[in-house]
Amino acid sequence: MFEIEERDGLARIAQFDTLSGPIETPAIMPVINPNIELISPKRLQNEFDVQVLITNSYIIYKTDELKDRALEKGIHDLLGFDGPIMTDSGTFQAHVYGDVEVKPGEILEFQSKIGSDISTILDEFTEPEDSRGEAERKLEKTVERAKKAKKKYEQEESAIAYPIQGSIYPDLRKRCGELLGDLDGDFYPIGGVVPLMEDYRFKELVKIILASKKGLGPRGPVHLFGAGHPMIYSLAVLLGCDLFDSSSYAKYAKREDLMFSDGTKNLTEVEYLGCNCPVCTSNSVGDIKGLDKKTKQRLIAEHNLWISLKEIEKIKQAVKDGGLWELVEKRVRSHPQLLKIFSMIDEEYEFLNRFEPRSRKRALFFTGMETYYRPAVKRIMRWVKEGYAPPVDGPTVLFEIDPDRKPYSRYLKKEIELLKDYSVNMLVKTPLGPIPLEMDEIYPIAQSIFLDSHNIDDPLEEYKQNKALDDIIRWDGEETLASLSNRRSKELKFDEMKIKSIADYQFCRGAGDVFCEDELEFVKNRKGRIKNVLLKGEHILSKRHYDGFFTLKKEGAEKLWKRIQAPKLRIKVTEESAKFNSEGKNIFAKFVKSMDSDLRPGDEAIVVTDEDQLVATARIFLNRDETEVLTRGLAARTREGFDIDIG
Repeated sequence: MFEIEERDGLARIAQFDTLSGPIETPAIMPVINPNIELISPKRLQNEFDVQVLITNSYIIYKTDELKDRALEKGIHDLLGFDGPIMTDSGTFQAHVYGDVEVKPGEILEFQSKIGSDISTILDEFTEPEDSRGEAERKLEKTVERAKKAKKKYEQEESAIAYPIQGSIYPDLRKRCGELLGDLDGDFYPIGGVVPLMEDYRFKELVKIILASKKGLGPRGPVHLFGAGHPMIYSLAVLLGCDLFDSSSYAKYAKREDLMFSDGTKNLTEVEYLGCNCPVCTSNSVGDIKGLDKKTKQRLIAEHNLWISLKEIEKIKQAVKDGGLWELVEKRVRSHPQLLKIFSMIDEEYEFLNRFEPRSRKRALFFTGMETYYRPAVKRIMRWVKEGYAPPVDGPTVLFEIDPDRKPYSRYLKKEIELLKDYSVNMLVKTPLGPIPLEMDEIYPIAQSIFLDSHNIDDPLEEYKQNKALDDIIRWDGEETLASLSNRRSKELKFDEMKIKSIADYQFCRGAGDVFCEDELEFVKNRKGRIKNVLLKGEHILSKRHYDGFFTLKKEGAEKLWKRIQAPKLRIKVTEESAKFNSEGKNIFAKFVKSMDSDLRPGDEAIVVTDEDQLVATARIFLNRDETEVLTRGLAARTREGFDIDIG
């Protein structure tokens, strides 16, 4: 029922199927109160292109007229909306009023009878101030109700939502996610977070989302209950949330507050709208202020909804473009408490890194110091510090160059030529710290725009200690050359250094040695940049122009397959799938048997059978965690197939 179609790290554009049609996520579900409609469901569907609504089954259940009509005609007829409808169970009313007058089984059965596409169990709302013991008790009650619902409605075609509870305790949220995930359910809201958002406690919100995701795994869709303001949508999507319900568009309108992607303004504070939504392009501020209360509130509600829907569209485009991190960094600057979440992002690097691609097709733009927290940035910085092995047994020369002159090696051709007869390693000073010069063309080193380089004395000293270097020599032209005494007879092959270092970083340690075991030949473009790499006349690698990494050719894959021990670099498929993959057809999640845990979305991989027979080369779309849980959709795009003999 849930299939990922596009992605950017944990963020995903996916399709969730319901009885009333598919929902493309990320999506907003406007909240409809049948007793109070500022904007009718029919208008929401026809004018606003809203895909899915959410309404409260408890309110309908407790209102005789609405209850009778819903039971007779169904929820879609009651609301006048023929798309997917989700119903809540009354949990939020229990949070507000202390209790609800309905049993968990009754309200779930009612939702089933009225034809809800997504019914919600009556979970126990865990308050932020709940003690650990109280939160644990509510969690257990929620899980118990979920299990009963799963058992009773397992054969139903409609979906059931199992909310994740646990208050502000990350380990309880994770445990709840694990227990509900084990039920193999349909839909997973993260509940009990409205009070945190109302009080701008965004760091705790981030902790809760990530803990829930860790427990739940890649299952989806994940719904962030009560997230109604557009300024947090991009952050929530970045962390893996798929759906949001919004009553804020109407609630804010009642107090004449206009929502924007970067905050909220009361109508009394607004002199210039600066908005392109239909409401604001058809009315001046004066026009809106002069309207009667009811009309004014309706127009503000429409504006708020337009802003929210357009923000979701921007997020989807950012996911497709690979620019979601940049959008989030801009949005979090709308509130100081939002900006503080990046310390949490930094702490969660190991988890986020499992889903983050090694590169993106668009350049990385520096928006502030929070850019350094991006996993793609942190990964290369960590590799240079901990994983990189200098290729030469000799001193290290540091170049300092204008950080905008990229790739640096293009502007240091003369210096590289002068050093070719010396056994030296070469570093370049960059905004990311010291970077091996032979790695200067890969993402994000070449494909980024930063402010002028920061003082790197500290990371440089750290690099020196990690590599056990006596000293790092700053390049000073002829004076530096005169100080070098370690001349050697064999010419330094800078291109081979590139292949070795980049392959070790992109594939795994030792891959560079596999490719450099004999003399390499290079096909270059007019600017002298490597296009193709040949070993003993065989085309093993092609260099991608947009990120400086390699596309793995069949001959290169075969060499890695022979020399790199399984399961490294492998994606293992069923025999049934292998026959098709060897013919160049893509790999789907349900046919994946196992995968190297170090493979990330976008990585080059080797496709094999159970017996490690070579099947194809491929580019990963889902990581191992995702292929273990998801049963629909693409897992990897096959590049080239091998001739195989199965059965």
